[in-house]
This record gives sequence, structure tokens and C-alpha cells, in this order.
Amino acid sequence: MTTMYHCTQGDEVFSSSHSRDEERLLLLDFLQLFQHKNYDEITLEDVLGEQVIYTKLTANQYVGCRVGIEYSQLCSPVFIGLDVDDSRDTQTDGAAGAAEKLTQRLIKQLYNHKEVAVRTAVANNLSTPAETLVQLATDAGSGVRLEVARNPNTPVATLEQLAKDADSYVRRGVAKNPNTSVATLVQLATDADSYVRTAVASNPHTPVATLEQLATDADSEVRWEVAKNPNTSAGILVQLAKDADSYVRRGVARNTNTPAATLEQLATEADSDVRWEVAANPSTPVATLVQLATDAHSSVRVEVAKNPNTPAETLAQLATDEDRGVRRAVAASPNTPVATLVQLATDEDSDVRRGVARNLNTPVATMEQLATDADSYVRRAVARTPEQE
Repeated sequence: MTTMYHCTQGDEVFSSSHSRDEERLLLLDFLQLFQHKNYDEITLEDVLGEQVIYTKLTANQYVGCRVGIEYSQLCSPVFIGLDVDDSRDTQTDGAAGAAEKLTQRLIKQLYNHKEVAVRTAVANNLSTPAETLVQLATDAGSGVRLEVARNPNTPVATLEQLAKDADSYVRRGVAKNPNTSVATLVQLATDADSYVRTAVASNPHTPVATLEQLATDADSEVRWEVAKNPNTSAGILVQLAKDADSYVRRGVARNTNTPAATLEQLATEADSDVRWEVAANPSTPVATLVQLATDAHSSVRVEVAKNPNTPAETLAQLATDEDRGVRRAVAASPNTPVATLVQLATDEDSDVRRGVARNLNTPVATMEQLATDADSYVRRAVARTPEQE
């Protein structure tokens, strides 16, 4: 027997097909199904030989899910209709409420399932209640505990407990969790595993004093994460701008807290990737952007064209760049002067012209011109509204 299901949300369709021996995977998919999107409808197709049996779940009609157990094996989920009370709740809650009810029923039945993969999926689910996550935090499977450590709904006390887990992957999950307490992050900053320390360095809630400590870590990956962290102080960034590892310097060049003088310094780096990060940084001074507009590497010039602070005259200059990627970036910029957009509307590259057609500042007369463009994608860009782009 093959079981298929299709879920629709607007124009999007999510489909899956599983044979009898893969029904566990089907169930795992259902656990994740409503985690990030509220699907309007699910259709199950049970194929028995040439016979196809359709069972449709529409969010405002059904929410229940019953899991059958046969010979100790997990069977396909069987959807059942709502009773009167559930129906009233669903009419009030809408599709999101129905999706939540479905997920909650699955979780209630499966959090203590014998298969570790099923328990792992429950621990990962954003709808799993805090009390269930607390129970799963002591699961024998390290993969289950890892998902509890990652789950943003896991209570702080449970994260503190998992910070002492013997498995470094679990501790790493705690270090990345946005709900982990400052005290726990400070503790994990001295972890013997460098990946755990890297996770602490990347956490946006790690205190400045701890980041300062990690800025001198022997592992360059740890220092790189410190360099990118939005909480890292200007003083630490100035220090890391001189790091021997170019990835660390790239992190500094990316950080919006990096002082202007340091960004000016990094704009002269021999490493083009460092200069690329400076060109993309919205905190980079205008004078530095003007300087980078003549960089030898086209990727750097593209980022200058994309930067919201690049002056109009520099965008006009870049509109004649030999690299079409640079010209495309200029055509897409909301700061590009009208005269420059008119000029780019006749560019030899169709993607440049399409960028002009998408630009909200392009004058009507130019849009009319592009409406007769030889390239169908350009004409389509003219026809589509900003909301459709």
C-alpha cells in the first residue's frame, strides 16, 4: 500500500508519498507539517491496488488525528471529524487554530513513542508544550535532548540542566538557544569543546565581558563569531580588525558596530572578501564607498551599488561599469537617479533592463518603452505590480 498526501497553501503544494514500511516517515512529516506554515488543506490518498480512497482534511472542517497501533507497529494517521465543540472552536480560531489542535494531538500521543526518531521530531516541534520538553530533556537519545536544547520554548531551568550534558552537541544546542540565561552562557564560554564556545560567541545575548574573553580564544572560528556578534563592543572590534585570520577580519568588516576609522582601514585590505564586507556594511562612510566603487573586484563594486548609503553620483558612475552584475545592482537601487534609470533602460543586458522595470522610481515614459521590450521577462516585470515582485 502507498500513502500519499498533499497540502496546499495558496499556490504552494507540499506532497509526499510513502509505502507501508515508510509510514513512520509519513508521521514524522506530519509532526513538522504545521510548525512553520498553516496549510489550508491536506488530502490523504490510500492506494490499495487499483483502488484509491481519498480522505480530505480541511482546516475549518477537521482537526482530529488518531494514530492506529497494529501489532506494535505504527500505522498511518487516520483523520477523524470534529465533534460539535471542536467545530465551534475551529470556526473561531480559523486555519491556524485547527493546525495547532492537530499538532497538539499528535504530540500528546507521540512524545513517549518507542522510536527515537518520533520523539526527536516531537522535541523539535515548536508547538510542543514546555512540560513535555522538560520530560524529553532526560531522554536516553542524545538526538532528542539536542532538539530540546535547541527548542526556543524550552524552560530556562531545563536549559541549565542540559548545559551539563555529557554530549557536546547537546551543550552546543543550549549555547545557541536565544532563551539560555546569561549565567549559563558564561559557564559554557569555558567549555572544552570549541564548537560549544563558538555557539556562545554567536549568541546575541552573550554579555560583552564574555565576548571580550572569547575574542582571545585560540580557535579562529570562535573569534570570527565574536567579530560578527552585534553585542561586541567597538574596542574589541578594533582589536579583532588586526587578527591574523582573514575570516575574523571579515567578521569585523561585516559588523555594523565597527567604528568608521576601522572600516576605512579594512577597505584597504589585500583580501577582496574583507573589502566586499566593508562595501556591504551600512555603517561604512560615504567616502569609503566612493573609494570602493573603483575596486578591481566586481563583487566589491556590486556591494557598493547595493549599499543604501552610496551617493547618487557614484551610482551614476557605476551604471557604466563593464560588469553587468554591477549595472544590475544599480538598476535595482532605490537611490539611483531617474536619468540613470532612463539610461539603463537601453542596456544590452536584459536583466539590467528588467531591474529598471522593477524599480519604483522609473518614470512612466520609460516603463512604456520597456513594455515593448524584445525580452518577455522585461515585459512581464513591467506588467507586474510591486506586490507581485
